[in-house]
Amino acid sequence: MNLVASGRVITSSGYRCMLAALALLATLACGCGERGGVHSGGALVSDRGRIAFTRATDVEGKDIESDVYMIDANGTRETRLTDEPGLDGMASWSPNGRRIAFVSDRDGNWELYTMAPDGTDQRRLTHTAVDEGAPTFSPDGKEIAYLVDPFGDPTIWVMKADGSGSRRLARASWPSWSPDGKRIAYTIYSSTGEGRLYLMDADGSHQRPLPGISLIGRISGNADGEEPAFSPDGKRIAFAATAGKDNEEIYTVNVDGSERTRLTDIPGDDHWPPTWSSDGTRIAFTSEGTENNSEIYVMNADGSGLTKLTDAPADDAFPAWRP
Repeated sequence: MNLVASGRVITSSGYRCMLAALALLATLACGCGERGGVHSGGALVSDRGRIAFTRATDVEGKDIESDVYMIDANGTRETRLTDEPGLDGMASWSPNGRRIAFVSDRDGNWELYTMAPDGTDQRRLTHTAVDEGAPTFSPDGKEIAYLVDPFGDPTIWVMKADGSGSRRLARASWPSWSPDGKRIAYTIYSSTGEGRLYLMDADGSHQRPLPGISLIGRISGNADGEEPAFSPDGKRIAFAATAGKDNEEIYTVNVDGSERTRLTDIPGDDHWPPTWSSDGTRIAFTSEGTENNSEIYVMNADGSGLTKLTDAPADDAFPAWRP
């Protein structure tokens, strides 16, 4: 059988190929082309570990009242680490677990600080007129990647762990070091606010999109992604994405861009940002739910064992596993 379309003859085989292509596009557009399904049941493989997180009791734009807390991965031993007026949050652990980097506006604008795991010995690292945020230690603990001007024109910078020697790497957001310290995953946002995952070398060179994203993926919306986090073995990246849905969910993908897998299916946005346990078996993240407040959740690396870790009237976000 031959068909005529717009003056062109389409053979039977060509017609079948066209139908297959349209079916594939429809599948990708609805998000059904992702590998695997969402299986949130079962138990966590372990409830060991400690997680630092941010608890916000009042949020009005940039005027935020929040502090850094720590909790066991089984939901017990909740401890408050900071107690200053205004914002303290976005905690990040040093690789040896002896320091926590965080953001605070106690001296005016958003600046970077570090402290001991018990909240003592708080030290200011940055002294600038512009806001900084999202600090993350390099795997050897010698450097910290962070954002400059996160609310305006965000750029990724790196400095030594004592706050000296800062240098600009890229116009981008949400840096995450690879375990070997050779690469940084990050997010670039389009003019419409859509995020894309990128990689660069640790010195800021060789900036490139995460490979494996097809043209159909970009057209269908299945190429979006933000807030990346390298797995401890460096083989996978966890991230947040909408991928055609009305809300953000947590995904993982291989570093080569293959095997993009959705892990969560929870009402409300899941993001801010995902973080791996040091053994790579679990992922913690923030879920906003439908009750107008966010909480910390933990799940196994395959999405099973979904467990609500915090349950407070305040907003809990930005989890960070202790190494």
